[in-house]
This record gives sequence, C-alpha cells and structure tokens, in this order.
Amino acid sequence: MKLNFCEKKKNVVIACIVMTLCYVALGPAETVQNIALAESSDIALEAGYYSEIAKYVGATLVSLVYHSFYKWAGIKVTALATALLITGLFWTMIWIVNQYVIYLGAFVTGVGSGGMWIIWPMVIINNSDDGQLQWNMGVWFSCVSLGLIIGGLCNYFYFDNVTKISETNRIVIYSVCAAVTLLMALVSFFGVSEVRKCKDIQAADEEPMNKETTRKRVVTAKEWFRKMCRLPAFWLLLLPLIYWGFMWGLAIKMLPTALASISHQRDLTPLCTVSLGAAFLVGSVLWTYSTRILGNTISTIIASCLAITAVILCVLVLPKDAASEILDVETIETYITPHAAYGVAIGICIGLSDSGISIIYYSVAGKVYGAEGASLGYSVNNLGFSIFYILSMFAPSLFDLHSYCYLTIGAVLLMCFTLTVLLRKYMSIHEAPHEALDDEDFGIK
Repeated sequence: MKLNFCEKKKNVVIACIVMTLCYVALGPAETVQNIALAESSDIALEAGYYSEIAKYVGATLVSLVYHSFYKWAGIKVTALATALLITGLFWTMIWIVNQYVIYLGAFVTGVGSGGMWIIWPMVIINNSDDGQLQWNMGVWFSCVSLGLIIGGLCNYFYFDNVTKISETNRIVIYSVCAAVTLLMALVSFFGVSEVRKCKDIQAADEEPMNKETTRKRVVTAKEWFRKMCRLPAFWLLLLPLIYWGFMWGLAIKMLPTALASISHQRDLTPLCTVSLGAAFLVGSVLWTYSTRILGNTISTIIASCLAITAVILCVLVLPKDAASEILDVETIETYITPHAAYGVAIGICIGLSDSGISIIYYSVAGKVYGAEGASLGYSVNNLGFSIFYILSMFAPSLFDLHSYCYLTIGAVLLMCFTLTVLLRKYMSIHEAPHEALDDEDFGIK
C-alpha cells in the first residue's frame, strides 16, 4: 500500500495550522489586557496580572490530569476541548462583570492553553521521523510566531491613532479572538488523528504475518516516571523553565504594560507584538538552518546573548514603576530617552533569541522523554513552566521593573549553562527520540 500523503505529515501540518490560529487570538488578547482593563473599565490594571496567575493555575492543574484524560478521551476530543476552553477569558473580557469573573475566565483559558502546549508538541514528537524532530519543531514554532504577527498586525491597524482603549475597542478585539479560536477548535477536531506511522503501515502491508514487526510495547505512566526519576537529565530540564517563566512574563505582560508609559499611542503595544512575532518567525527559520551549521551549543550561546540584550534595553528605556501603573509620559525618568523604536528593538531581540532557545529546548526534551513518553513528558514540562510563570506574575507587587529584569538575566544565564554544559549529551541535532523504555536507552544500569 503506497500513501500519497502520509498521515504523519498531515498531523504535523494540522499542528502548525492550529498553533497559528491559537496565537492569532491569544497573543494580542493577552498583551492588551492590562491597558484595556485600566482604560475601558473600572477594574485596576493589577487585575490583569492576577488573571494571568489564575490562568497558569489552570495550566498547572491540567498538567496533572492531561495524560489520564487524553488516554480516556482520545486525541480528537482532547484537541477540541483544549481549543474551546481557551475562549474562557475572551467572554469575560467582552462582558466584564467584576475582576473575579475575569479570574475565572482566565483560569478556564489556562486549562485550555496548558493542554495546547502538551498535545501539540506531543503530536510533533510522535509524527516525526528519525532526524526530522528538530526540523518539524522549528516549523511548528514558526507557525506560533506567524500567529503573533497576524494577530498583532490586526491590532496595530485597529489601534491606529487610538490614544485610549474604549469599551467598544475592547469588545471588538475579544469578539474576534473568540471567533478565531472557535475556528481553531473545528480544525483541531476534524484534522488531527491518532498516530499511525507510515513506515509501520508499509511494513505491515509487506509482511502481514510477521507480528514481531508490528507489535509495540505499551508503557505505563508509572513505569515511565520510575525510569525518568532515575535520569538526571529529567530534572535538569526543569531549570530552563525558570528562564521562560520570567522572559514570557516580561514579553507578554510587563513590556506591553510598560510601553503605555513611554508613548500615548496605543498601537505601539501591537507593533511590539508584531516585531516579536516577525523576529520569532525569521529566527525559527534561521535557527532551523543555522543549528545544522553551528550546532546547538553555539546557537544557544548566541541566542542567550540576544535575550540579555533585550533585557538590558528594558532597563535603559523603561521606567522602574511602569509595570504596575500607567505613568504620565511627561514626568517619567529613564536612563536614556525612550522612543518607540526601542520597544520594537526589544521585541526583535526577544523573538530572535527565544525562537532558537525554544526549538533547541523542545527538541532536547523530546529526546529525553522519548516518543513513548511525549504526553507525560510535556505534561511535566508544562507544569514546571506554569509554576515559574505564576511566580513571575507576583513580581510587579514585590519588585520594580528593573529588579525583575536583573532576575531575568540570571535566569537566562542559568538556562544557557544547563543546556550547553549539563545537557550537552542531548544537544546532537541528529539524535532521534527514544522509541522504547529500556534501561540502556536511558543510561541506567
């Protein structure tokens, strides 16, 4: 039996389309929330940070139950459920009742988005042939950034000449976000399918009586965790998640909020989102190719330098208190004169750096978790990220913006050291994910 369009390739394409649609909606919705609350309602700006905490509490909880639900419901229902749940925050931002209802909506969105960051990396892992994992992961992350660009451009043109977000502006934005997410839910449900490897299909067609070639061992969650807990790399993978907690706290919430204190133009926030997304897209393409030339270790060091450059620019351009309130532009104090171009430059540096780090990290994690353990592995991964991101959202009430940036620089250095030194044996580009949970595969004797 010859397959003209491999089912695995189809699943990878669906994963890319779904994540593009997801970030067309979710990226812009998150970045403008704080300013929209402060300017179009009687709810304080800080509620945006607290709703982000509620969101990642939901993402944390889904990490604990995802594997069991996926095994019970199957991939189609799981994909549909995660997509529909993402709309939770959108409805509560359209019809604002009070901050507690917003927290509830954010919690529901967190359950959905947390599931998204488990199921779709799992789909990429399970549908990648040997040596193609890092390439497919790079394409997938390119689609995440493509969504940020499209959503950011829509917001940018909508906010053209807007100096204050009105109630009508807010309702239009979140209504469009909800509609896009519902479309994503339909694509998820009707597009994705359970993994059925093409080479296994051909082998079964050519040797129908050879049961040994088609039989695959079923691995229990308990067995997987027992093996993983004895593997140092499993625990080391948690350290770079500190970097993501702080860096994405800066990129998604603090930077967009702080930009309102250096410019009256509300289209600067989506412009920064567009620059971040465009840089992420370009970076995803560049890193996918350059890692094959430079290797993952050198690429990680270069990406880390770009990340630190972005954070240093934040310290120089943004006022210390700009993360917790919208300041009077005429009275702010900064190290250098702020300009919209700096906000764009920060977005570009974050996008270029994080695209490379994300591709490398998720590929390394896939090699550690193995194809059999992708669902469980990315559940643990999502749990760790959610916890660190929640901690970063408390920062505006505990630290000024500059102190937060210094902590972020420390997290970047820790991430770089972990990947380039402590996890260097997994940094080979061509190593494939583990296919079986044998002691030899995990280096356990």
